[in-house]
Amino acid sequence: MRIPVHALTLAILGITSVVPAGAQTQPAAPSSTPPLLMIYREEVRPGKTAAHAVNETAWAAAFAKGGAPARWLGMTSMAGPSEAWFLSGHESWEAFERVENAMQASAAFTADEEKFSSAESDLLSRTSIIAAAFRPALSFQSGVNLPQMRYMQVDVVRVKPGRIDEFWDTWEMIIAAHTKAKMDERWAVYQVTAGMPAGTFLFFYPRQSLAEIDKGGPMHSAAAYRDAVGESGRARVREMNANAVESSTTMVFRFAPNMSTLDKSWIDADPAFWTPKPPPAPASKKK
Repeated sequence: MRIPVHALTLAILGITSVVPAGAQTQPAAPSSTPPLLMIYREEVRPGKTAAHAVNETAWAAAFAKGGAPARWLGMTSMAGPSEAWFLSGHESWEAFERVENAMQASAAFTADEEKFSSAESDLLSRTSIIAAAFRPALSFQSGVNLPQMRYMQVDVVRVKPGRIDEFWDTWEMIIAAHTKAKMDERWAVYQVTAGMPAGTFLFFYPRQSLAEIDKGGPMHSAAAYRDAVGESGRARVREMNANAVESSTTMVFRFAPNMSTLDKSWIDADPAFWTPKPPPAPASKKK
């Protein structure tokens, strides 16, 4: 699940993010929208979901017991491919490197890494790591209290080469309409800089309950939002989707406290939910 920093460095050589002129990345609250997001993506083999959860629970428990500096939020898919994502936020690549160096300097953490990662060889069909940068200009009311959330909807959007400016400008128009209509929505957008094809954007929609997804359709078809967008705006969105978007996939994840390693302040925000439970005991062999 965790990949050493030197492997990541090789992955990002020569790769830079494409940011339209005038767009600026601003600092964000570490708990909700860190400037740098590392996503450890694991694709689970059919029938191996339960076994994978057991191994990840034990992995997180071992790191927590040993006081590992690494932190991540684990979540498992409810809709979409059978996957587990582990989100780790950092202020910068330099800050990420400090954590990785501290992990690699510990013989105990290195041994745990080898132990639990080798146990997943038969559980996973593929693993990958994604680096992504926060894009405030494409986000809307992104400063949420994540410890109070329970689910995450993720839209993975691939933009065609040469169309990022069109995509960016249209989404700024969409955000302006949301602001004008005072929409009760929130999302954070990250632009992939390594680990997925260029032009990939990740839209993160934190949810307290799945009922919030039900409200999306009626809210966007209501008069307030339709008036804010206008007919010309709707035509512009249709044109952008047809001409600039290569593909779009939606996934829904459930947060997994037992598969996470989180700061005490995060856990204290809702200890009943976030306090890690003891890892399952191994099944005893019959004589």
